[in-house]
Amino acid sequence: MGLAKRVIGALLITGAATLSPPPATCAQERVGIVTNLEGTATVARLALPQPQPLRFKDGVYLHDRITTGERSIVRVLLGGKATVTARERSVLTITEVPGTSTIELGAGRISVAVSKGLMKPGEVVEIRTPNAVTAIRGTVVVAEVFPVAGGVQSTITVLRGLVDVTRLDPVTRQRVGPSVDVGTRQAVTAIGSNSLSRPAPIGPDEAQRLTADFQIVPSVASSATATAAVQQATREATLDAEALLSTQPTVTGTLSGDLSTSGTGSTSSSSSLTVGVTTLVNLGSLLNVDPRSGGSGVGSKPPKYQKYLQ
Repeated sequence: MGLAKRVIGALLITGAATLSPPPATCAQERVGIVTNLEGTATVARLALPQPQPLRFKDGVYLHDRITTGERSIVRVLLGGKATVTARERSVLTITEVPGTSTIELGAGRISVAVSKGLMKPGEVVEIRTPNAVTAIRGTVVVAEVFPVAGGVQSTITVLRGLVDVTRLDPVTRQRVGPSVDVGTRQAVTAIGSNSLSRPAPIGPDEAQRLTADFQIVPSVASSATATAAVQQATREATLDAEALLSTQPTVTGTLSGDLSTSGTGSTSSSSSLTVGVTTLVNLGSLLNVDPRSGGSGVGSKPPKYQKYLQ
């Protein structure tokens, strides 16, 4: 009888081990959701044997490596306080440690918008390229990585706010030298293992071009208007818009025309506001609902945004 119990116990333990997910699956944590996708993108994940197509409404998990295809653009909402928009032929990986969320950009171009008002004290979002790291606490930043003779070139452009950029050793991946402050409408460049350039100003036309490059205009309207997943994506996108709008000055105008700031605002400020509002409008388009209609349901106009969506 004792032997039988031991055999049954061993079988139960073996069965439980078989049913348990692998350690990589257990360790994964969801950190974001895909709120917009035009074109194609794939995701490589610890729990997946090979890269899989990335789709609208998909969750994004720690250590996911996202690769965008030709003529493609994808936007991910991270934790309700930051958005990452990647253009075509981009490769990025999202990691996180307590207090710091990191977007590793291996190639391509991304825009990262972070709401300072939604960040907890001490929290920071980082963009790491092969030879530079940028600390963000409430800004709109464009990062670009492309190959050059002798290595890669990383260009960090600030459309709104202030960041500090530090050079990374391409081999050891450790910070080298002092950080450089980069402000609104300024750009800094790291080429290979050379020192960072001095921050250089960019004109309003360049700021407008970069803003337009990362706007998403849906090509196909979705008929799935009532699923729980779509409703969740809508709520996340609303947080996305709130994150960006919460740090903007009062604006006038309509979505169909130019947005202009009152007082001493600037073109780049109104342009970055357009990025925030566009997410909410794009979700309405994807759901075949106009968020400016004032109706009820997932496409209704949030009271907090009436002054922006009139």
